Amino acid sequence: MAEWREVSFGDLGTIYDGPHATPVRRETGPYFLNISSLKDGRLDLAESDHVAEEDFDRWTRRVVPQGGDLLFSYETRLGDAALMPEGVRACLGRRMALMRPNREVVDPRFLLYCYLSPAFKRLIEQNTVHGATVNRIALSTMGAWSLQIPALPNQRAIAEVLGALDDKIASNTRLATTADALARALLALAEPNVSVSEIATQSRLTVNPEGMTALRVAHFSLPAFDVGTGPEIVDPKTIKSNKFMVSEPAVLVSKLNPRFPRVWNLPRLPDEPALASTEFVVLVPTACSTTVLWALTSQPRFGAALEGMVAGTSGSHQRVKPAEMLATLVPDPRRLEPSWLAQVDALGARSLAAQAENVTLAATRDTLLPQLMSGKLSMREAAEMAGL
Repeated sequence: MAEWREVSFGDLGTIYDGPHATPVRRETGPYFLNISSLKDGRLDLAESDHVAEEDFDRWTRRVVPQGGDLLFSYETRLGDAALMPEGVRACLGRRMALMRPNREVVDPRFLLYCYLSPAFKRLIEQNTVHGATVNRIALSTMGAWSLQIPALPNQRAIAEVLGALDDKIASNTRLATTADALARALLALAEPNVSVSEIATQSRLTVNPEGMTALRVAHFSLPAFDVGTGPEIVDPKTIKSNKFMVSEPAVLVSKLNPRFPRVWNLPRLPDEPALASTEFVVLVPTACSTTVLWALTSQPRFGAALEGMVAGTSGSHQRVKPAEMLATLVPDPRRLEPSWLAQVDALGARSLAAQAENVTLAATRDTLLPQLMSGKLSMREAAEMAGL
């Protein structure tokens, strides 16, 4: 690391704190950036709230986020970060902070990858203040943290390699999202006229993972669904509760908090034994493909019907009874135009292919990130591994 030099984190830019309160949430207006908006190094504005235009000046009194600012959480979700995109009006949310990079010292995209690197995560762990309710970073001392960075040209080269992978992941994500939306739209106008139980059966086979002989299993959990990178591949002995065994193509529909729909299409099973959280209902189609069943059960009206079944309950753990889910009406795929169903299957295949490629791309990025950020890998070697 002869070309790398030691600096303090505060040498790379200026740190700004966000407000210590939450405004009234609005449906429209400037964005109010939440910690849930930070996802795998990117900012997901769909997860952000809005603030009233007349309140914007108040909530940006400390700082107005600008394109290229490093956004990060200093409480609870430590280690999450993203770059602020250009052309977006927003204010920081509670537990959010930003660093405005000094571009004469650090490239903004390199700064992001530096923050996401294992070395910086160790810095966060070493400096975490463990509280009774939440863990946090003390922003007042964060500027003194010591780290290594290369010269600006090397920073930009590293950011270019890692950024190319992330850009391809983002492109695939947009493709998959569009394909999924088109698949749902093809069936959106069909009239619900049969119960789910008439076109699918519920698989209830459970297994104790700790008693399995397999070295690795594919765990389809709610957190894995939310991350969106496929099942977690783990040692079954690390799973401490019974799970559903998924032994054939199926659709997983979450019975927990139906106001946040989670419907997982599994037309092909992974090489590892597949286990699903018991918060899912495992549906095996009997009258259509898994992709068509997924498109039917991921319709907004299906989710609204499930949400209506838990009306009147309270708390953050509302559940739909599997029997009620199976009794919910959906369009009968046996009466739909075969060409529509073929298009749904084709769109589903396109979406799943893009998602599968993203898993490979993310694995490549995660392999390159620590090696590039430690100076152990040359740019030529990294470009070859990335296929650039």
